[in-house]
Amino acid sequence: MDEYLIGAGALLTAGPAATIRGASLHAQPTGVLARQVAAALIDFESAGPDELSRLLIVAAGWTGSRFHAEVVARLLALRECGLSEVITALADAVQTKEVHLFARWLPDQATVDLLERDGIRLIPHSLDALGQAALVTGQRVERWRAPVRAA
Repeated sequence: MDEYLIGAGALLTAGPAATIRGASLHAQPTGVLARQVAAALIDFESAGPDELSRLLIVAAGWTGSRFHAEVVARLLALRECGLSEVITALADAVQTKEVHLFARWLPDQATVDLLERDGIRLIPHSLDALGQAALVTGQRVERWRAPVRAA
């Protein structure tokens, strides 16, 4: 039976006009990865860490409101943060010591050393290991009232 990685997260955009947009991910990773990933970083675009401009961070099985309250609020409080701070905030919120990275690149040794000092292990995977994926971001959710009943 095929297994899925489904979770809520945020799409982070770096730079002077940085943004954090709510997102959700539905992916079909290879092998048994879906059962192993509690927290993930996904870079669909960059060929290397020096090109990193957008990064998806995800907590498996979480709702968007929980992710916003426990991860996004923390990142906003930092005001400015690097890759290691983003990973640490995600790992702390999810209460995991392992964060999976799906990308075409690996972080530099200084970032890995900072994470290891905090007891966080970054587990790299090829972007292809994520399999088929659907990313939803920037959606507004609105509840519709129940229809009026005729008397």
